[in-house]
Amino acid sequence: MIRALALALVIPATAQAACKGETVVSCPVGGGDVLEVCATGGGFTYAFGPPGAPELHLSVPYAAGTVTPWPGVGRAIWSTVGFPNAGYIYEVWTSVERDPGAPEVSAGVNVWQGEALVADFTCAPGTADAAAFTLEDIMAAAGFVWDLDRRVWR
Repeated sequence: MIRALALALVIPATAQAACKGETVVSCPVGGGDVLEVCATGGGFTYAFGPPGAPELHLSVPYAAGTVTPWPGVGRAIWSTVGFPNAGYIYEVWTSVERDPGAPEVSAGVNVWQGEALVADFTCAPGTADAAAFTLEDIMAAAGFVWDLDRRVWR
């Protein structure tokens, strides 16, 4: 179950090229698996597993509001998107260091069961196809606005 949870988050565009929309995150995570998150007309999709044959596919509509944007503080610019599935949350993250000397993008997926982290997968160094603010930009383009006080999308 945990292996299937991790497979759906980070698949590089070159490794799997399965996106039926815009690639948000794509990379190999080790063990021959790839993680991929795509933006479609109405939501985000997640795929995790071997290239060309992911073992886990999930989707979440934009209106579910599972994107958490960077709060504007800290040494890294990051954001996440969550994919609920059978009592688990597959939380895909991207991060870029604010230090111009360390511009490499990193990404991965954390698998949560309630408050417990049960698995985590990180993109192989230097392989993450992702960018800062992509999740937030997609939500804004879909007509949603982040309410900073309430920490929800409206």
